[in-house]
Amino acid sequence: MFTGHVAIALAARRARSDLPLWTLVLVSQACDYVERLARPYTTIFDASVYSHAFPFVVIAALAVATLVGVWKRSLGAALFVLALYLSHPVVDYVTGFKPLWWHGPLVGLHFVERPAADFAIQGVMCMLGSAIYLGSLPPARRRQLVALVPLIFLLALQGLGDLFLRARGHGVTAPITSALGGGVSDRRGLRLR
Repeated sequence: MFTGHVAIALAARRARSDLPLWTLVLVSQACDYVERLARPYTTIFDASVYSHAFPFVVIAALAVATLVGVWKRSLGAALFVLALYLSHPVVDYVTGFKPLWWHGPLVGLHFVERPAADFAIQGVMCMLGSAIYLGSLPPARRRQLVALVPLIFLLALQGLGDLFLRARGHGVTAPITSALGGGVSDRRGLRLR
């Protein structure tokens, strides 16, 4: 849900104008960065646990929130960043298929495996996030065509991503389900589909 997370960061900018947009985008994407960094050192499934599952995601969110709180000297900014960081795995359960905790169940609606549904959900997120973000801009800037660039970029990126997944014949969670026994069961033998 890359574009959906960026859309959440755009919307978050309206609530906290004291935090730079780049910070909000990085925080909204942080779980995925942790997953990418962990992949060379562990299995794909374990990388997903370390990045998105309890308690690891809470520990990372607290660390990032502490850094932002010290940087901005604001408990409010720290709590806001904590909530933004923790929104990532929650939203991923809508489109993806992620573990809740170590050796816990995989949870999610798995829309990423259905590109048209994924695009619809992500597209709505992008439109809502962009609309909220536009409300944070000065009125004169809102009326400029360039104000729509983030929305156009996110929708194009999501569309290309979903077309690529459709062309490959499967979604991004296929490596995780393959690592769990060819997409049939998880480590405890429970059916995934």
